[in-house]
Amino acid sequence: MKKQTRKNVLPANGYIPAPGYPFSARAIFGDLRAGLAAEHKYQISYERLSMIFGVSKSTTYHWFNFTTHAHLLGFFSLLERLSPASRQAFINGHCRTCPSLDHLQMTVTTGTTISLAELLELMTGLTIITGGAESSRTFVITALGHAAIRGRGMQRAASGIDLHRPIRFVPVESFTYIDGSVAPDKLRGLVHKIWARILTSTAPRLFFNGVWSSLPELREDLIRQVGLKHVFITAPAVPDMHTMRPLASKPIHVLTITSSRAPLEGIGLTCRRVWPEDLSGELKS
Repeated sequence: MKKQTRKNVLPANGYIPAPGYPFSARAIFGDLRAGLAAEHKYQISYERLSMIFGVSKSTTYHWFNFTTHAHLLGFFSLLERLSPASRQAFINGHCRTCPSLDHLQMTVTTGTTISLAELLELMTGLTIITGGAESSRTFVITALGHAAIRGRGMQRAASGIDLHRPIRFVPVESFTYIDGSVAPDKLRGLVHKIWARILTSTAPRLFFNGVWSSLPELREDLIRQVGLKHVFITAPAVPDMHTMRPLASKPIHVLTITSSRAPLEGIGLTCRRVWPEDLSGELKS
């Protein structure tokens, strides 16, 4: 990231009021946006930034170009008074993990039938993320969601529902997150309220984390989408293949999570392309 040039303009009366911070808030926002553009290889639009912030596009534009954000300068004035080690620990302690396909925590086993990048290029089909702990499945489907958007520079590349609160991980801004720990009737009502909107979205890739297991009445709807879009689901074990009969002529990709010794608490992945009949004897969720 190119470091912002500090301001050297003194006040008209010659006195420098606290905090005397050399960057403007707009410069800080601009530097962050430039850093994201350098990593993603494209400029991040105000529309996407507004989805990340959870505010309107007009508000986002105003933040980047007009608002002085005195509180942000105060925050940095406190942050820079920490020792470098304490400052880094503070930042790391208040930033969630951002799952990605190249994250050190995730390792794809060599010899798999298809790479994750190739998998995301498929416009139709079904991908099942299974095995491992629930947190690991959440990490993988979130990483795939981030990659689907990042590779195209637009949030409309992916949509979906995740029944987990994004406390420890950075959410995909185009997903709808619902607290899966609420009462079953309330959960069902929250999902059904947005269900049609998610299925009819323009996104060619749909992601559903926890929906298959928690709301079995929606499985037929998911299966019907497979011929139109690429559907990603999570399940503790491979689903009952009797429910997959409409997919008899279509391959299914199964991402199986295994533990990994390095790095610590890593996620190992194997990806295989199978046919519904090949899975008839698999474990059922």
